[in-house]
Amino acid sequence: MADSNPVLRRLSSESSVSKADAVVIGGGVIGLSTAFELASRGMLVVLVEGNKVGSAQSMRNWGFVRQQGRAPEELPLMIEANRKWRELEKKLDFDIEWLQGGNLRLTNSPQRAEEYRRWIDMARSFGLDSKIASPAEIDQIIPGFQGKYLMGIVTPSDGQANPIKVVAAYLRRLRNLGVEVYEDFPVDAIVTAAGRVVGVQSKDTFLATPIVVVAAGVGSGALLKGVGVDLPVQFVRQTVALTTVVPSFTQACVWTGEIGFRQARSGNVVLSTGGRGDVKIDAGTIRSLMSVTHFRHSASMYWKNREYLRIHPYELLQVFRGEQRNNDYAPNYEDIENSIRVIRSYFPNFDWDVTLAWTGTIDGTPDALPVIDTSARPTGLVIATGMSGHGFGIAPAIGDVVANLVIHGESHFDLSAFRIERFQDGTVKNPHHLL
Repeated sequence: MADSNPVLRRLSSESSVSKADAVVIGGGVIGLSTAFELASRGMLVVLVEGNKVGSAQSMRNWGFVRQQGRAPEELPLMIEANRKWRELEKKLDFDIEWLQGGNLRLTNSPQRAEEYRRWIDMARSFGLDSKIASPAEIDQIIPGFQGKYLMGIVTPSDGQANPIKVVAAYLRRLRNLGVEVYEDFPVDAIVTAAGRVVGVQSKDTFLATPIVVVAAGVGSGALLKGVGVDLPVQFVRQTVALTTVVPSFTQACVWTGEIGFRQARSGNVVLSTGGRGDVKIDAGTIRSLMSVTHFRHSASMYWKNREYLRIHPYELLQVFRGEQRNNDYAPNYEDIENSIRVIRSYFPNFDWDVTLAWTGTIDGTPDALPVIDTSARPTGLVIATGMSGHGFGIAPAIGDVVANLVIHGESHFDLSAFRIERFQDGTVKNPHHLL
């Protein structure tokens, strides 16, 4: 009977890999992009994923690729990512349904409107094409829209892509580059010796490597804790639905404050809850919140976004009883009903219905900024996680940045705001609204 372990099967073949130049932990879009960039520069790369590639959030997100609304610390990376998205289909030789149709944000809140005006001033200093959208422009972007709004902002250079096709494109390209991809391969530990990374261990298999990139999303905290690195992270579940086909009406990604949506090439509409989600409470979350510093920052993030984030006290009880399920991907059907009700009110002339729904889990840091760092011990450890719901859009730039950190030890971007030490040394920023 053939061995069920994919790595042992591979090691028994003539083209086995006994030692990798780098192991990337995490088969989401951040890990895929990182493995692609490393392999494109001649490194022998192994990518390991505890489940199926892209199965967590990377194939479950909205498909928005937006510069609009990013924090100023993150905006230069996202501008670079947007540039890379425009070339990604050619680079990966795959149709990912890339469409540069812009991003439109509407609000009824005077406070939000003022924040958006300030954000546009900041974005223009980076050369971004964001602007206040006039009623005529909004009508052109989403004709027939009957919702109410006080103000709209639009970034015409933003775009969208099909998350499932993006994951498939990266995966095929990695295999063409000779990258070993091991699915259903949960990593138990990052192995170190004399203060250096020497490999990763999974149940009955050891992969030797001097470089480990942790891009494991919601699983990153536990892995890093094993090497003495404290990563404060909370998890948020968000429900997304796919509507039946409706007539073509927009090429933009739209967020109204109530819901978010984009129309796919097929005519179906990807319909989100507009940022609303359920904060997932687990043992790791509780441990993190026992730190006064982490609790303060996490409480600030929740308060800033309290209109979107829901906390369920019963989950706390489940943790103490040991009853909690680790992978709860059941959609929130109340959210689906609300989203379809809202979009029917926006476009009453269309025949709206839901054909599919799913939930993904977002890993969020207290300041909603990622962690991109090589300074943490042990030597050879690279962290690229905590994307806070922005991972899909920013992934092409992150992969390039991490590859430069691994190969050259530096980046052209200022990464100081993304150091993991910011959560300990008091330099963490106040969280931004989930724009």
